[in-house]
Amino acid sequence: MKNFQFSIFNFQKTKQRGFSLIEMMAVIAIGAVLVAGIVVSFSSFRNSKTVDISADRILSVINEARVKTVSSEDYSRFGVHLEASRAVLFKGDIFAEPNSSNIETLLSPLVEISDISLNGGGADIVFQKLTGKTGNYGSLRVRLKSDNNKYKTISVKATGIANIQ
Repeated sequence: MKNFQFSIFNFQKTKQRGFSLIEMMAVIAIGAVLVAGIVVSFSSFRNSKTVDISADRILSVINEARVKTVSSEDYSRFGVHLEASRAVLFKGDIFAEPNSSNIETLLSPLVEISDISLNGGGADIVFQKLTGKTGNYGSLRVRLKSDNNKYKTISVKATGIANIQ
């Protein structure tokens, strides 16, 4: 029994303070995995928010064109011209460039407007005076360039009412 106690005593005396190389490597590996998970989650969240914000901006431009038309601002009709990287609010029946009255809304370089499917074809939505109706009803997508599965669909009804689905 005395030998057993002696060996425990010797073990406690020879125990060193600090961390071993293996323990430090394990802590660094766990930290790296946690940081990688946080970065991936943040990136996904940022991309999702970028799509949401861009879709809201496009919807706002469409609604602004409709409101300007219904209120007969400048006794004119207004419309929205859609391209992959921008939406342009224009005055009149036909989009023309350059025009000082055009108001351009640029999208984030991470997103694009795609799958434009409007009645009558084309990429312009023009509203009728007083009623706000449009013959260019249909839908379009605002999507993340790097991931086709992350998108918002904007639907424009014949009544001129637009919403995000």
